[in-house]
Amino acid sequence: MDFEAVFFSRLHFLEKEIRVHNSSLEFIWNTSDDLKKNIFTSIFYGDSYGPPPGFCFDGECLDEPIMDNNYLEEYNVDQRAEEFIAFAKEQASHQRTNHVMFLMGGDFQYTSANRWYTNLDKLIKFISKNQTLSTKVNIFYSTPTCYLLAVKECNPKLPTRSDDFFPYASSNHSFWTGFYTSRPTFKGFVRQSSALLQLVKKLQTSVLLFRNYSILQNAVALAQHHDAITGTARENVTRDYELRLSRGWDEAQKIINDISKKLNVKLKGMLPEQQVICRDLNTTQCNATKFYQNITLTAYNSNSHPMSTVLRIPIYSRSVVVQSSDNKLLNIQINKAFYNDGQLRKPLSAPYELLIPTNIPAIGFTTLFITSKKADKKLEYARSRLAYRSSSRMHKIKASNTITMTNEYIALTFDSSGELISILNRKNGKLAKLRQEFFLYRGMGFTNAKNQSSGAYIFRPNGTQPERIANIAQIDYIEGLLINETRQVITPWISQVIRLYSGKNFVEFEWTIGPIPKEFKNSVTKEIVTRYITEINSAGIFYTDSNGRQMIKRTRNQYPSFPFVDTEQVAGNYYPINDRIFIRDSENQLTIFTDRSQGGSSLNDGEIEIMLHRRSFYDDNFGVGEALDEPGDTGKGLVVRGRHWLMLNNVQDSTLYRTFATELYHSPLITTAERKIAPEDYSRTFVCEYSALEQSLPEVINIISMDLVAPQRMVIRFEHILQSNDDVNLSKPIEVDLNVRECLTDLRLFPLENSILQQ
Repeated sequence: MDFEAVFFSRLHFLEKEIRVHNSSLEFIWNTSDDLKKNIFTSIFYGDSYGPPPGFCFDGECLDEPIMDNNYLEEYNVDQRAEEFIAFAKEQASHQRTNHVMFLMGGDFQYTSANRWYTNLDKLIKFISKNQTLSTKVNIFYSTPTCYLLAVKECNPKLPTRSDDFFPYASSNHSFWTGFYTSRPTFKGFVRQSSALLQLVKKLQTSVLLFRNYSILQNAVALAQHHDAITGTARENVTRDYELRLSRGWDEAQKIINDISKKLNVKLKGMLPEQQVICRDLNTTQCNATKFYQNITLTAYNSNSHPMSTVLRIPIYSRSVVVQSSDNKLLNIQINKAFYNDGQLRKPLSAPYELLIPTNIPAIGFTTLFITSKKADKKLEYARSRLAYRSSSRMHKIKASNTITMTNEYIALTFDSSGELISILNRKNGKLAKLRQEFFLYRGMGFTNAKNQSSGAYIFRPNGTQPERIANIAQIDYIEGLLINETRQVITPWISQVIRLYSGKNFVEFEWTIGPIPKEFKNSVTKEIVTRYITEINSAGIFYTDSNGRQMIKRTRNQYPSFPFVDTEQVAGNYYPINDRIFIRDSENQLTIFTDRSQGGSSLNDGEIEIMLHRRSFYDDNFGVGEALDEPGDTGKGLVVRGRHWLMLNNVQDSTLYRTFATELYHSPLITTAERKIAPEDYSRTFVCEYSALEQSLPEVINIISMDLVAPQRMVIRFEHILQSNDDVNLSKPIEVDLNVRECLTDLRLFPLENSILQQ
């Protein structure tokens, strides 16, 4: 993107001390293993982006102003100039050039811009007029661009760096690793909104519909603020972010209907019913299936590859049949909905869940028809094969008994208490031990701000070993044609469904956490984590993604650029996970894909730990001004539901694991509408299936975005999803004979221009 430099202030305080000492605050940062790109990087000398001490002149600052009238008793410009020059010389002594950048501003500054510039003008004037050979200092207003040019002209020999700056710590017990997970529902909402934005952009571009989606785009952009997506804003501010995103969804729904109208008018000459996005599927609610007998369900795919999946739709009666877009009767599965003691159960939550197999075209949609009537007896419904409840007689199952849940690729074995104990790869016959458990860390909490509490920014557990959360209280095993499930109730506030989808070679863990208990008095902060435990000999090494792109090697109890000090052994080993984390040895690789940004680590060999939810009752004193105590809808505490996808394969078979991250991000969007005519008549009258692509793409090529930036101008971004070291053959650059005019459906493109986005 042609950035020439990056400037920032926050890095681990121990590394900062080292860099100040050896004059390496400025360096060349090698930012990509694949693109071989680097960028000039400058770390601010101070601990923030503010002025030297004593030189803040804003309205709320109490620093002594510059007085340059020598008739006044308060005349001080000579003394203040000496202090200013002393700061400049001190900073210069820790740099490799004689150019010094002072940052004259800060958070909430320039409420009194006149005061700022009046004082700075006096300072600049005096120093410029009173130079001597011993104290010759040039002082002037400048910009980062001018500063960079001056440094380059000096041509200093700068050190290099290839890793990132995680984790960040500002003191021995202040590790900023809690915000990786803070406000997990908001993080999930932002991820879904981002995918919706890409869907809208791609579809409207493909049909040349120029609609304004600024409400959604601006809301998603605003949510990227460093105190938004991080979960470090106050509760009311976060609610405002959510309101803006929700209004963006309203806008997207209108655009989706406009796209449908344009397609149908062009190809069929008719207008379909208005579609409504199903926004409450995570609470098993859908107004259309509640209030209409017959509906059309449209599944949208924003991925640039076709998607074969199973849709899960709330229904209120088992008497339904489903037909595909070509009117074929589908073999469906109906499960009884799963609720744990009211977790996420709402007044309109459905008693059943309808599972529908479907294939959705790339950057397109398919339409399904749900009709309320008794199904053919040949249709197979899910059945409960075995249920275990600790409160019933069934808990007397012999300890030697095990239950196995399988699909074409995987066999999971559970012991008699319902805990996962092993995974079998049915294709190569390899059996591996696998456990998954929930734990909690009790966070440090202090009313005295001098002591560091665990809060919105900071993760500071009270001890290095988390508490294992109680044994599983209730288990149900569900066997069906499309999905096999193990439903676990661990506590009244933790439950989980482990799924195997027909034809899929991953395991889905859908966990529901909350409300995290709050004591009436002396409330204790709680940080909830899950651990995936194997026998992989990972040797202290694990890998996390960098914004969904490059994988970065992490080593437990070790930092690449400075010595590790274990003042916070757990928090000091936590890293951000945007969409995946893995461990491996010479033979096997365990990969976990996340549906939102979370914090995690590998604190023991063979294990992956991911933080799911947190509730703090003390402010960590870094600017939020309130505890991370989210009330949720009921006021009793926030409930979060999310998904992890797990793959445990041979290392060589894990090459295309990146496609799973893409598929999880591009989870189908579901819309519904009342249907007033028979499915056969509907399919003759309206467009029921559509793809923006007529030509398939190679598996490792992805369309990141398609954007109609003007009525006759579009931007399409492609990416190769593999890193250069992922696979000997597949990672090589690909030449795709891609005739864009033929690839994109019905588009008459003007002259094409090829460009590369530098990263």
